[in-house]
Amino acid sequence: MRSTKLMALCVLVSACTPMNPAEPPNAAAEPVASVQQSGTATGSGRQLASPQADVARLLGADWLSGTRNDYNLSTDSGQRLMVFARSEANFKDSRIWFARKDGAGWGEAAEAPFTDPRYRDSDPWLTPDGRTLYFVSNRPVSGESPNTSLDIWRVGVEEGRFGVPERLGAVASDGEELGPELHDGWLYFNSSRKGGPAKMAIYRARMSRGGFDAPQPLGAPFNDGAIQGDFTLAPDGGMAVFWSQRSGSADLDLFAACRTSDGWSAAVRLPSPINAPGMDFTPSLTADGRQLRFASMRTSAHADDAAHVLNGQANLYVVPTAVAVRAVAEELGREGCGPATARDASAAARPAGAGNDS
Repeated sequence: MRSTKLMALCVLVSACTPMNPAEPPNAAAEPVASVQQSGTATGSGRQLASPQADVARLLGADWLSGTRNDYNLSTDSGQRLMVFARSEANFKDSRIWFARKDGAGWGEAAEAPFTDPRYRDSDPWLTPDGRTLYFVSNRPVSGESPNTSLDIWRVGVEEGRFGVPERLGAVASDGEELGPELHDGWLYFNSSRKGGPAKMAIYRARMSRGGFDAPQPLGAPFNDGAIQGDFTLAPDGGMAVFWSQRSGSADLDLFAACRTSDGWSAAVRLPSPINAPGMDFTPSLTADGRQLRFASMRTSAHADDAAHVLNGQANLYVVPTAVAVRAVAEELGREGCGPATARDASAAARPAGAGNDS
């Protein structure tokens, strides 16, 4: 069962900062007002649980975390717009969903208006300013037939309306692209392209005026497992979190590494309550750096009346980021994950083979 779920994620593919001039045009397409009801919570009852020390709290039982797979949650810095992915078992029929803040709570969740039931859309990530949504899709480059693999796309968001999705051809390959996030002018993602350091490896590409430069794989400690992905970076650049299967683990687990004076520390498998029996994946750090959100297929949770959604499909959870920082610091004998220095910020995470791997 675990290997089936793992393969389904790796081939979600076969089922399975301010913007610069390279950002997409925000031409409006469809209004975000059309919604499709999800769950039974209403009005101010739709809330995101606050993180609590030493427990992983389930987010939004019934309306956000339900009986299907829910994963890749991200929000803008003002907590006014959220996006997440939802799919059937084994990550089939994946779609991008969104919700907006509605008074004291969140409005009803709905499929994104640009989604198309003929294609698979997944792995959404919203920039902190709420103006651009990155995602992956097998929608066609031209015509109506699905693409043979998942590529990275982005769509502008302006005045409550989604624009027209744009394919990022400069970072596409014959393999599968997953988990895009943009940090400090670099697009991070994972890919199964040929010639990489692992079957599924983490890459990054610099944003340029013409689009993006050629992607390069990250060095140690990021691509040291059989597969890895969903690289996310703290706002101060001091800590990176990602998922990986390594060191004999049967499941995907979450790992973190701290910035050092000359690169990155070793990657540390995060302890309970972050990792648990079952697959843990799609980490995302909030814009203020205080919360770590992730998806998990665990069948127990710190929540009231949530047993009916804990059916072995993916649900969404939150912990204080400090829990991850403390775990890495204790494992490595450090005081913590401090902010990046100017030198480190410019180096970010150097490609494999570029001096000190970071």
